[in-house]
Amino acid sequence: MASSLSKSILASVVALVVAGTVHAQDSKFQEGVKLLRLGTPEDRAKALEAFREVLKEDPSNEQALELYRSITQDEWFLLLSQQDEIQKIAASILERAKLERKERSRDGAAIESLAQAACAADTSYEDRRNAVMKLAAEHGEFAVPAIATRLGNPDDADGQVNGIAALVQLGRSAVLPLIELCKSSNATARLNAAAALLHIGDLRAAPAMAMLAQSDDQESVRTVARSFLKKHNISDSAVSLYIKASGDYLAGGVAAGAFSDVVWMMSDDTLVGRDVPALVYAAELAKASAFDGVKADPSSRDAQSALAQANLAEANLIEASIAQGDEKAKELEGMVPEFKMAALATGPSTLRMALEAGLKKDLANVSVGAIEALAKVEDRGELSQSSMLAALDSTDKRVRYAAAMALVKASKGVAVPAADKVVDALAQAVTEESVRVVQVIGNAEGLAQASKEASGSRGYKVACDANAIRGMQSLLVNPGTDVVVIQEILADGLPEDVINNIKKDPRMASTKVVVVAKDVEAATARFETFSGLVSVVAGPLTSESLIAAVNTAMEGVGAEPQSVRAEGYATDASIALLAMAAGKCSIEGALGSLEKQLDRADSVSVPAAKALGLNGKDANLGALVAAMKGSGSVELKVASADAIGEILGRASSCSDEVGQALGDMLGSDADMQIRLAVAGAIGKAKVDDARRASLLGALKKVGSPAAN
Repeated sequence: MASSLSKSILASVVALVVAGTVHAQDSKFQEGVKLLRLGTPEDRAKALEAFREVLKEDPSNEQALELYRSITQDEWFLLLSQQDEIQKIAASILERAKLERKERSRDGAAIESLAQAACAADTSYEDRRNAVMKLAAEHGEFAVPAIATRLGNPDDADGQVNGIAALVQLGRSAVLPLIELCKSSNATARLNAAAALLHIGDLRAAPAMAMLAQSDDQESVRTVARSFLKKHNISDSAVSLYIKASGDYLAGGVAAGAFSDVVWMMSDDTLVGRDVPALVYAAELAKASAFDGVKADPSSRDAQSALAQANLAEANLIEASIAQGDEKAKELEGMVPEFKMAALATGPSTLRMALEAGLKKDLANVSVGAIEALAKVEDRGELSQSSMLAALDSTDKRVRYAAAMALVKASKGVAVPAADKVVDALAQAVTEESVRVVQVIGNAEGLAQASKEASGSRGYKVACDANAIRGMQSLLVNPGTDVVVIQEILADGLPEDVINNIKKDPRMASTKVVVVAKDVEAATARFETFSGLVSVVAGPLTSESLIAAVNTAMEGVGAEPQSVRAEGYATDASIALLAMAAGKCSIEGALGSLEKQLDRADSVSVPAAKALGLNGKDANLGALVAAMKGSGSVELKVASADAIGEILGRASSCSDEVGQALGDMLGSDADMQIRLAVAGAIGKAKVDDARRASLLGALKKVGSPAAN
């Protein structure tokens, strides 16, 4: 049995998570608790069924808060001490209750009145407590600036003390604005902000405290900062902590429920909140941390790289979200060039470092952004040592494709380094028609292998994480996911929690969910609350059944964003292969892929035809003849006829089939541009005089035969 101390600690944690008094109310949840307390196996089974019914109703955060308030702290301890699904359900409800909060008001007058009551010396403890509770419930982090004015008033000792106490009660919501307040020119404000952060104990403050400890001009401030660092056994420098914080925001995003509407900053020595869309909130925090790292040590290449990574990730995230059809992301499109310019200005060596970090941490947004930047600024003489070569070995298609295209662009198609790998990547990219981004969550036997095999299939990008926590982190970093495939039983949580986080995140409004279950009928009933979002399939999955489940889930979903993305891959790859062929690089490994694209849109097919003309062989003539005679555009037919002529000019002879096709087209009613291109092809073909005369006989003549 748990010790009384353990029980006390857990009860305290639960009490701090959600503020409020306990109100008794009859509910399935209370019924389940009563049954569990009886302790018999039969009653325990009934309790579990009651808890499942509660979760099946998909309680909102507000409803979860009411459930929290409906039982005692001892009963919460009982639920959280269980070692089975009951504990997971209780933890899920508690997490939802923790996330519940009223919309934070920015009413300055109301905040000032409450801050006055919370910090004044002549108010009672009860009045101060009530004021702080109201500040927490109705204003949250927006209460910090008003309290901060008390922290910086050297003539109001009581206001400082009560202000620190109020901030400690506000807890985590006060941390980010307090970190910014540590940059104030007011030494008293810095001292008290550091003191509040010391008592709150949130490790997000570690970089700022290290900065104060190493460079603040007041010994009192340095002492408080050192106390924080000692308490948490932190010895790293400020710049290294800022770099780590930036990387953590990029890799892990911001936990569900921890998003804010604003990023805090000091403006004219005043604490203000800058409105930031949820899409880029984590990237903005990463960027702010990296920038503080650069200020801490302007000579730090790692800090410069971290700042470039954050800018590149934010730019790529916005572009990827726009491609995914996110209308809110479209509003941020104008900022993308600003972020790219900030990264470009750091220079090739810093961008290489950013790419290396992106590859190491599997951050596709960083990697792709760095590659695209390097394509513009990388020195052609340095390409053979560029980190873009390592990106060609990435298992992420987005990264591999970007690296191949960037190497061609940077070299202008001449003497392309690692040409064989580049051609291999482009040969795959040019065939892309749609890319379904899939996140698999679970550790069932064979699931990781099925995901890996599915990811190798044309048009699919499949990532697999073994548990719910890591899976949610991946979704936060890559919200442009088409389908999430979740194992019904997870080691560290419930599928419902993952699904609810997806529902609440506006960036994943189009994401579909597939649950893999043993009993499809039972699971369908369990998840019927999520009808329209969730479908259920039987496990175990193979790569084939995984792809089939994804395709079924996406039926009826507008495919335009995916098609646009796929066409972008194919178009860029086709153009890159044409550039390589024009630069005298062999693209033999891509010829088979190119000839299969001649029935696609001109943006893909026309460069493909031209590339075949420059580097193609007799074996490719059949596909070019079909395109010349097909239903494509005039431009495609002209390019195909020109390509036939280029190949025939290199060949020792012209087959009867190709000659006949050229003759037929020459004598047809086709557009004059096409017929001129055909005539050019015939002129390049190596045929004897009699055959050439026969081909020319197909040309139209002035007049017509006289009637008998």
